[in-house]
Amino acid sequence: LARHYGKRAPQIATQLALHFERGRDFARAIEFLIHAGDNATTLYANAEAADHYTRALTLAEKLPEEAQAETMVTLYGKRGATNMALSRFGESVDDYVSMLKHQEDSGSPEKRAAGLNALATTLFFSHRLKEMEARADEALAAAKQAGSETLRLDTMCLMALKHLAYGELALGRPILDEVIESARAINHNPALVWGLTWRGCLYFFQTEYKRAIEYEQEARQLASRLRDGFLLLTSMFFIGLSKANLGYMSEGIATLEEAIEMGGRNGDGFWFPRMPNCIGWMHRELQDFEGALKHDQEGLRVARQYHVLEAEANSLINLSIDHTHEGKAEETMSTFGEIRDIFKRDAWFRWRYNIRLEAATAWHWLRQGDLEQAGEFAQRLLDTANKHEVHKYIAEAHRLRAQIAVAASDPATAESEIVDALDELQRYPAPLVAWRTYADLGRLQSERGDLTAAHSAFARSAEIVKACAANVADDNLRATFLNSTAVREVMAGATS
Repeated sequence: LARHYGKRAPQIATQLALHFERGRDFARAIEFLIHAGDNATTLYANAEAADHYTRALTLAEKLPEEAQAETMVTLYGKRGATNMALSRFGESVDDYVSMLKHQEDSGSPEKRAAGLNALATTLFFSHRLKEMEARADEALAAAKQAGSETLRLDTMCLMALKHLAYGELALGRPILDEVIESARAINHNPALVWGLTWRGCLYFFQTEYKRAIEYEQEARQLASRLRDGFLLLTSMFFIGLSKANLGYMSEGIATLEEAIEMGGRNGDGFWFPRMPNCIGWMHRELQDFEGALKHDQEGLRVARQYHVLEAEANSLINLSIDHTHEGKAEETMSTFGEIRDIFKRDAWFRWRYNIRLEAATAWHWLRQGDLEQAGEFAQRLLDTANKHEVHKYIAEAHRLRAQIAVAASDPATAESEIVDALDELQRYPAPLVAWRTYADLGRLQSERGDLTAAHSAFARSAEIVKACAANVADDNLRATFLNSTAVREVMAGATS
């Protein structure tokens, strides 16, 4: 049969594997099960691929002892990668540990470095950062022993990821830049796609959204060519968020909805649970508070179903903002407690989510009229955002401090804080923050009796609002935005 089908044999690999297994030719059965698994992987049918590799592992135990080790190494490596794509991180870790165990007799530093890199990657996404760090150090030593630049670059990607997770952005940035430059020079695409993806993430974190989109779009194309479904979803996640932050709301929502659909087909349980709450944030930015609440609740449900703690924390932060908007102070405080409990249990990118929590907490206390508490959290937000160079939240902190000053009847300080916010936004554009900041300035100048300055500020806000609205394809969502109380105030101020 194999001779008859020739080059077409891999396309009917499952049937041929069954034929060889029944004929007790286990080596050929394993060969075609691997073909079947690899074919499924190229189609992102990861669960099917895992089943083929699992069946092959069962048959590998029937091989002659001298042939088992190399076959086991191959199969555990392939199933480990597939389990990683399926977000089965614990099972993936077990596979890679087994792979390394069967590799021990090979004495190959190249194979050991590659195996350790794969294991460290899975440990990272399992939030097992200490173990990941130790394995990455071992991988780097093995790569140096092997004299392999490609393996060294693979490991340096992991080192950069560790720094990003801990909020050590100044340490991670040059590593990612070096990985991208070096990987391009030697045409090592696996390290290049990782470097591009996570450098784009860092640009996103630090409010350089155009650069983030540039890097992530290249990463998306490369991940697609490499059939890397995990990084494909990663790049789409940051593209969607970056576009929304630049005011391209419908493009942002559409990108995330496409990623959710793709993740569902591919068996992903890591990225798609993070996306509903992000869509909720986009609806809230468009003043669709009912839609935001619905997506935030769905985000919480999905995050808990898939046990994704940071998605749960982000959904809860969104819900706390929803509760604050609705004036439900007790629900807000209860939600804050749940979020802090998650932060105690998980350090993975905690610095990033904590910035959002500090902002939400400051707005809550301002809404409650507790200016002391609001000021404390606004200062914490400013300090943390400055430390990590998160420019959007530096501007948001100044905006908060301006509102606190207004509530304290200190218009001079309020104006100074707004000017600082707008200076930050001039250098690092974030239209969704900018239109509200100009509206704050217009309101302040109106209250001070400077109607010319107020009109100018409202007019600038209106320009940004119109640009954002023009990028909302959904008629109902655009109407909700333009008819909202906040936007109507801006338009009235711009025309008066």
